[in-house]
Amino acid sequence: MTHMNTPVIWLEGVMKRFGGFVAVSIDRLAVDSGEVVGFVGVNGAGKTTTISMLLGTIAANEGTVQLFGCPVTPSRAHVLHKNIGYAAGDMELFDKLTGRQYLDFIRSAYGAEDKKREQSLCKRFEPELGKVIRTLSRGNKQKIALVAAFMTRPKLVVLDEPTSGLDPLMQAVFLDLVREEKANGTTVFMSSHILSEVADVCSRVVFIAHGKVVRDVTSQQLEEESGKRVRVVASGVLTPPKNARYIDSGKRGKYHELAFVHHGSGPELQAWVAGVKGLVDFYVADHSLEDAITELYGKETTV
Repeated sequence: MTHMNTPVIWLEGVMKRFGGFVAVSIDRLAVDSGEVVGFVGVNGAGKTTTISMLLGTIAANEGTVQLFGCPVTPSRAHVLHKNIGYAAGDMELFDKLTGRQYLDFIRSAYGAEDKKREQSLCKRFEPELGKVIRTLSRGNKQKIALVAAFMTRPKLVVLDEPTSGLDPLMQAVFLDLVREEKANGTTVFMSSHILSEVADVCSRVVFIAHGKVVRDVTSQQLEEESGKRVRVVASGVLTPPKNARYIDSGKRGKYHELAFVHHGSGPELQAWVAGVKGLVDFYVADHSLEDAITELYGKETTV
């Protein structure tokens, strides 16, 4: 990737150890202005530790961590936070305040005077602002955290598992908001263990496994490379279609069973299923994160 301007996020030669355990070891990661980047890995892959170094809440043992071209250290991170919105799943808020008091505090701390922006976000997420935060459900706390992250119109929004605790309707509201921010040129760095979530809204997807970046790919490339998981049970012998990969076959009692990943078109798969003799069961689904990592990077990088 060629950088015409200073990247908003820059990590180079970054290592974080906890005792003898290497939690993160990233050779290089850059996010340019206006990019929406998904940071994907299963729990324990190193996502939160990386984000904590970006925010300056912990320091790297080695390497360069920069935001907006400025080094990030715990002692001066608060200066950079004026340009950053942040929300995380199970985020600790000031739980003795009401939701309204918390948003008032955020507005004052950031010098944000655009109350219309705040009101618009509250209308979309419908958080319970009149109650003390510690009495709220996990989902309502998350709504308040997301409103706070976006209401100041920050240059960079950093999100760590942002849909954790949200119901499907609110997840859709959140993803629509990210699409709008993407169109408006906001830089977003969003971690998730849900591949489909980030692939839907991000321009790039960065995969992390065992603390290392194992793939940095555009969403378009990811879509082209990914497929559907298919499982078929039939009384007749099953022959996989031409676009099948990672094939596994066997017997289930008196029936034949075939599982594979299909990389062809939907109509091609439909035509193949229509030709199956003695079809008993048919299942198709998107890849799980583990499946995608296995296919894209090989078994040595699975998590």
